Amino acid sequence: MTGFRPVADLSREERAKVGALVAGHPVFALYWAAALDAAAARDRSRSARLEPEGVILGIDFDGLSIYTPIGAIRDAALLSLTADPRPLELHLTPDQAERLRPACGDRLALEDGLRFYARPLDDLPEPDLACRRMGAAELEPLRRFYTAHYPATVFSAWMLALPFVAIVEDGSPVAAGGAIARSGSRAMVGNFLVDPARRGEGLAGRVLAGLLAVLRAEGVTTALLATNDLNPAACRVYERAGFALVERRVQLDLRAA
Repeated sequence: MTGFRPVADLSREERAKVGALVAGHPVFALYWAAALDAAAARDRSRSARLEPEGVILGIDFDGLSIYTPIGAIRDAALLSLTADPRPLELHLTPDQAERLRPACGDRLALEDGLRFYARPLDDLPEPDLACRRMGAAELEPLRRFYTAHYPATVFSAWMLALPFVAIVEDGSPVAAGGAIARSGSRAMVGNFLVDPARRGEGLAGRVLAGLLAVLRAEGVTTALLATNDLNPAACRVYERAGFALVERRVQLDLRAA
């Protein structure tokens, strides 16, 4: 993408500028901290396009790229996102969505409200012993599970280390979820999926509780997550689990060109 550079290639001054821009946003501050950690480990999947008074953060997953503009973004930079031919997920302010929507054309697959939540991990229920941490040996069963029931997911192999948990019955996952970004004492959780045939049994809440317990045991004190207006059932699960709304955005999903 024109104008984007791997976070690993940014100067100290450029990194400080981005840090100041995300400072007032708990979720985006975590995105940025995780990007710096990844850059230190020579990971080049995180990128940024710096603007005079803003930045667009990018991250590549398996089969999907996500862009998050923060601060003042000029039209040329915003519209350049549609030049990326890959499937995209754009996390925008209402004003940015209004400016970008006409340029999406027939690539616009979905528009939804995006909700960001946060929860301190100082008081958690006892985790379900059936919810266990996944490792490399479970990668392919998890891939099959997500491909079968949630092909648009951002699941990637590196998430297993962040960590990732599941309830497995008869050798196959029936519910799963994990961290998708992590830095210091904060973690972003997501990718929660329940086998459609098993919905309504409370499996999502069990997986969420199990994941939060693993994260707290590893020193995480605050969990963050994102969900959508079109998924009110998930919003209710998270709110019952103690998550509070901290920010809202507009999500535009673009098909591959």
